This record gives sequence, C-alpha cells and structure tokens, in this order.
Amino acid sequence: MIFPVKVPYTVGPDIVKYVGPAFNAHPDPQYLSEKKEELEKNGHHICGSVTSDYLPHLNAFCGFDRNTTLPQICTQLEEDVAILKDGYLQSIGFCFPSGFYPTKKLGLSFFDIHLPVGDGETLRKSSEKVSALISKKSAMFRRYVWTLTSLPSLSQLPSYTKPIPQSISDLYFRTETQTTVGVDGQICLFFVKVEMHPLQQVWDDPAKRQSIIESINSMSEAVLNYKNLAYIKSII
Repeated sequence: MIFPVKVPYTVGPDIVKYVGPAFNAHPDPQYLSEKKEELEKNGHHICGSVTSDYLPHLNAFCGFDRNTTLPQICTQLEEDVAILKDGYLQSIGFCFPSGFYPTKKLGLSFFDIHLPVGDGETLRKSSEKVSALISKKSAMFRRYVWTLTSLPSLSQLPSYTKPIPQSISDLYFRTETQTTVGVDGQICLFFVKVEMHPLQQVWDDPAKRQSIIESINSMSEAVLNYKNLAYIKSII
C-alpha cells in the first residue's frame, strides 16, 4: 500500500521524474471486471474522445493492436487512461473517477481541467509549463493523490451516493498513482492506478494515523470542501 500523505498538505504539480512501467502488464482480473461493469452502466460519462486520432499512440505504447478502441483499452488495463495533445484532453477512459464526470473534461486545457481544485492556483499557474514538460518525447513523471471517502467502490462518480460515516470503520483510504508518458513533444499519455483500502488498516499504524490527522488539519476550508473532507475531519 502506498502512503503519499504529506504534512502540511499542499496543492501543486509535485511531479517527479520516473523510470519504470507506466501500467501493470499483468492486470488483476477483479479490476478488469469492475471496469467492464462501470462501462456498461456509465459508459457515456466515463469513456470518450474528441477524436480517436491519437489512440494509436496509446495502443502502440501498451502493445495493443493499432485499431483497439478506447473501451477495449479500458478493459485491458488496470489503470484509467487519458491522452492530452498540446495540453488539451483528447481522450479519457476513467472508469474509477474521483468525484467528477470524466467525459465533461473532454476538449479542456490542462488549466481548465483543474479549475475546480481547491487552492489550486499554483497548479493552474504552472499548467502550460507542466503540459510541455510531460509531453516531451520519452519523458516520464509520477505523482500521487490521496483522500478519505465513505464510498467503498473504486469509482467515485458524483451519481453514487456516499454513506454518512459514523466512525473510522466506515471510511476508506483512497490513493491514485498518476504516471505520464511523453510521446513526441505534443502528446502525453496519462495512466492512473486507483487503490482503495479500509482506513482502519492505516489507522492501526500510529505514525500514519498522526500524519493523516496533521495533514487534514493543515487543509484550508476550500480544500476540505473540494475533497469532501469537512465532515470526515470531525470524525478523525
């Protein structure tokens, strides 16, 4: 289990150079099964393209047939995927989104995609620079995102009702490992591995428990509201 909790909590690009696989070459069948189910229920919300012109780049990188469609790609990878061209979102297959409708982001710039992020001024100001950096040929970067949620499913679509938590045992520790791969200076492939664990598994470690408490206590009201942690803060 990765534990990317930092104190104090900050919002920024915080990407680091990465060398290694961008996706799991031996995907867990359970992930693929859940992805197929999400596509059947919510396909138009979670999977789509402005144009399919750039899918061959993703297929080539993953070792798939050139004509593999985006839904087919989604059900062959554990990771959620997206393609940016010159910083604009061209394709997205996010079966496990974190509180938004993925296809509503299609066509938006890196800047506009992050407009709703609480305290995201630094992230937005660096959007043009980051977009160029992550698109450089063969460049790979990685960043991590974490939150707490009462909804146990990998998908956190807004249409899914979150149970009202009463205690730590009702909460889950959610992480995203985000990996970018630059193709030719213009195109960036984006992979997101989502993991969910009962918060109790983390809470039993005193050091990790303290880090979560201190990190959440350092969050502004804007961040707490954006991440839906205002009520959860009162529990922890």
